[in-house]
Amino acid sequence: MKIICTILLLFIFLGCKKNLIEKEMNSMNEMNFVPTKSMKIKNLLPFKNHDVCIGTYILKNDSIISQYEIESKYSLLVIKLKNISQNCTFNNHQSANYPTPGYFSTINEGLFEVNLSPEIFKDDYKINRIDFFSDNEINYQINNDTIKNFNLNFSNYAIKINNQDSKVIYSKIEYYGLKNINANIVLYHSEDQLYIFIMTPLKKNAIIDKNKLYEHLFGNNLLK
Repeated sequence: MKIICTILLLFIFLGCKKNLIEKEMNSMNEMNFVPTKSMKIKNLLPFKNHDVCIGTYILKNDSIISQYEIESKYSLLVIKLKNISQNCTFNNHQSANYPTPGYFSTINEGLFEVNLSPEIFKDDYKINRIDFFSDNEINYQINNDTIKNFNLNFSNYAIKINNQDSKVIYSKIEYYGLKNINANIVLYHSEDQLYIFIMTPLKKNAIIDKNKLYEHLFGNNLLK
């Protein structure tokens, strides 16, 4: 009888422990959306005429993703990554095949969706390497340690963190009948943070100037 009671208590203990771990993981990975709240990027994104902040996703009181509508023509997504090492490397690859195992949160960008692994936003997760995979070649306008500004015509892409298949940001077209989307992408490295800006047209098959996003963020002075 004592053995049976001991086994039952063990099962109850393990069950409670599992529930606590699951609750902790769900709490850590839960993103809350706050409408109209804008991410602060050291005055890099001042509101201009015809700019609208749709809202910001908050994870443990930290703004990690913001969505904007620019001039009623473009969609702008901003993703903030922390704990970027000073020697963080960036590599780009032309490839549409990449594994994406693991748990992801999904954000709808209208013409396409963005899927993110919440673990890349953990406070103690150090980022040393970033790999960008796209089904078409990227075209650099600026490529230095602080700013990477490039254009891309994509049907899907993935940003892999620290060469880990389960630590990715990946996007794919969700709009029926649309094969490719034109995009401006800027990576802005400031201290130990990296901001990923992704600008796309609001309407399918619309054209976006190759320097539109950079000029919106930094003005007309192109930095080589």
